[in-house]
Amino acid sequence: MPKAQTTVPTITVLMDTPEFSKGFVEGLTGEYARFGCMQKPPNEGDIVEIIRNLCEISQEGWLREGLLRHDAGLIAGWLSRPASV
Repeated sequence: MPKAQTTVPTITVLMDTPEFSKGFVEGLTGEYARFGCMQKPPNEGDIVEIIRNLCEISQEGWLREGLLRHDAGLIAGWLSRPASV
């Protein structure tokens, strides 16, 4: 099956917490990369791997609300980066 690339307009996100906001800015600018894959454009496998990582952290009892909100913002910011041509 051939790979397909989809580019969509950037998203609008209303931010309620400083944790999400901080993660969003870090993901958008690329200044913080807790996940190494965030140094390149997103792909399906990388997104799934990040979610899998968060699920594992949760199962181990380490995922706190602040970290969840931060990492959700990180992912949203990463997915909102302008597409490189």
